[in-house]
Amino acid sequence: MSTYVLVHGAWHGGWCWRETASALRAAGHTVHTPTHTGVGERSHQGAEAVTLETHIRDVCGTIEFEELNDVILVGHSYGGMVITGVADRMADRLRALVYLDAFIPEHGQSLIDLLPIALAPEVAPMFVNGFRDAAHAGHSGLMQPIPAEVFNIKPENRARVDRLCRPQALATFEMPALLDGAHAKVAQRTYILADGWDPSPFRYFAARCEKAGGWKVVKLPSSHDVMVDMPQELAAELLKLA
Repeated sequence: MSTYVLVHGAWHGGWCWRETASALRAAGHTVHTPTHTGVGERSHQGAEAVTLETHIRDVCGTIEFEELNDVILVGHSYGGMVITGVADRMADRLRALVYLDAFIPEHGQSLIDLLPIALAPEVAPMFVNGFRDAAHAGHSGLMQPIPAEVFNIKPENRARVDRLCRPQALATFEMPALLDGAHAKVAQRTYILADGWDPSPFRYFAARCEKAGGWKVVKLPSSHDVMVDMPQELAAELLKLA
C-alpha cells in the first residue's frame, strides 16, 4: 500500500481533501492531510509573520514525525510552492511529486514573482495588487480569501469553500523559494491541470512541463478546486501512482 501526503493551497486547510482522502483510504492507502499554520483548524495561529518557510516546515514535520517514506506528495495551487521546498529537503523520502493546478518555483522565485510570468500582462497586476491591498487594509498583513466563484467552483460547493477558507499572510506569497536543487532527484512527476476555469496561471506551468519532458501531464475538466469538485476523479488519477 502507498502513502500520500496531500498539501492544500492558500486560505484552505486539510478539510478540502476530505472526499479525495476518503477515496484513497478506501482503496487501502495511508493518507495525511496536514493543515498549514494560520488556516483551517489552525487559523488561531494566523499572523502576518507566517511565511512560506513556516508552511514548508509544517509539511516536513508531518513526514518526519509520522516517520513516512516512499511518499507520494501532492500540492494544490500555492501548495506547489510548499511541496517544492519539502522535496528539496526530503527527496530521499519521496516516491513522486504531483502538482495539482499548482505553482512550480525555481530558486529565488516567490509566488508573487510567478504571477506576471504565468498570467497575461493585463491580468497579473489585478491579482498582485489585490493581494497587497488586502494585506495593507488595517495593516493586518493578511490576504482575504479569493471567493470560490472566481475559481469557477461548482455553485453547490461555493458556500462551503467560502465558509471554511481563512485569511493568509501576504508574506507566504512574497517569500522566495530557497532551493538547493535536490528536489530534482524525485524522478516521478505529474502535473494535473484544472481545465475548467480562467484566467488560470496554471496553463503556463502545464505547458512548461509538457515541453520539458519527463512529466506526465493530465487535464481534468474542473474548477481550480479539483479536490472539492471532482474528488473521485482526482483520487482515480492519484491511485495510478500507487
